[in-house]
Amino acid sequence: MANKKYKKRRAGFVILLLLILLIIVGIFAVKGEINGGRKTGETVQVTIAQGSGTAAVARELKDAGLIGNTTLFKLYSRTHGGDGHYQYGDFTLEKGSSYQELIDALCSTVSYRETVTLTLPEGWNSFQMAKAAAEAGLCTEEEYLAAANATDYDFDWMKDISTDENKLTVLEGFLYPETYSFYADATARDIVTTQLREFEKKVLTEENKAALKDSGFTLEEWVIFASIVQKESASVEEMYNVSSVFHNRLSNVSEYPMLQSCTTNNFIWDYVEPYYNDNVPQAVLDAYDTYDRNGLPIGAIANAGIDAFDASLHPNDTPYYFFVTDANRTHYYGRTYQEHLANIEKAKAVNASLGYDGLITR
Repeated sequence: MANKKYKKRRAGFVILLLLILLIIVGIFAVKGEINGGRKTGETVQVTIAQGSGTAAVARELKDAGLIGNTTLFKLYSRTHGGDGHYQYGDFTLEKGSSYQELIDALCSTVSYRETVTLTLPEGWNSFQMAKAAAEAGLCTEEEYLAAANATDYDFDWMKDISTDENKLTVLEGFLYPETYSFYADATARDIVTTQLREFEKKVLTEENKAALKDSGFTLEEWVIFASIVQKESASVEEMYNVSSVFHNRLSNVSEYPMLQSCTTNNFIWDYVEPYYNDNVPQAVLDAYDTYDRNGLPIGAIANAGIDAFDASLHPNDTPYYFFVTDANRTHYYGRTYQEHLANIEKAKAVNASLGYDGLITR
């Protein structure tokens, strides 16, 4: 009996030694991968496409035989100054280089390249962005829109974007609005890739992803909702009240099944109808018209900024189901339709004092 116990303890000790040995070997293997190998002077030319993220860079380096583990490189890049700083172009890299040497080389700025500044404001849609990119001389409007309708970009979350045939632009709402600096020879896909990467960086934070999970929205529903909040609001502060109104409607569909957002109809009149030369298929109209459609439209109507995304997840707690704005973009909120009618009269009075006959109602 004692002999058996001894044998078991010995076997356990051997297993423990083997595990320790494997861990030590693994540590040395990781260190060797990160620190590189023996340099012989042999070089390899690597081409990094404009707009490439860390994952794409890691694949290029592995294909060139410069690294052996893309996952390890991506983890190292995240904490050692690589992510978001990689340049594009042709690079001559030495075999045996460490991860840090590779990152430093690929992040080196090429100062003599001509750059173009492209400002894409919050609340713009893909058609406005396409026009701005064309005016900047980067691409044609058609090229930009083609890129904004492609779905083969290297982002895992893109699987959650629908490609419904009634959507005007597939990536509408995901084209993050910002002032960018592009090399003069950037393509439409480079521009869109950069916008998608900025969306991932600014919007898809761990905090936001957790809040999104609790919200009940899908990723695309959040993007659509945020686009409406962006277009309906005159200020950042107002976004949280506007968001509350639409949240209240979505939470009480038996009484308020439709959002009734004028901005969705404005999108139809200003962009959908011209796109179809005023011969819009009824299915497309039905997909965007929130005065005739229950819930959210089929797709985003603009590209929201980070404040609208935040307001969409964290609305103020209000009892309102209606709002109307006057010509000064002052918002008047109502709990009931009767209050809403009274607010309309207030807005009309302000507009009349300004010599303005129009009225925007919600």
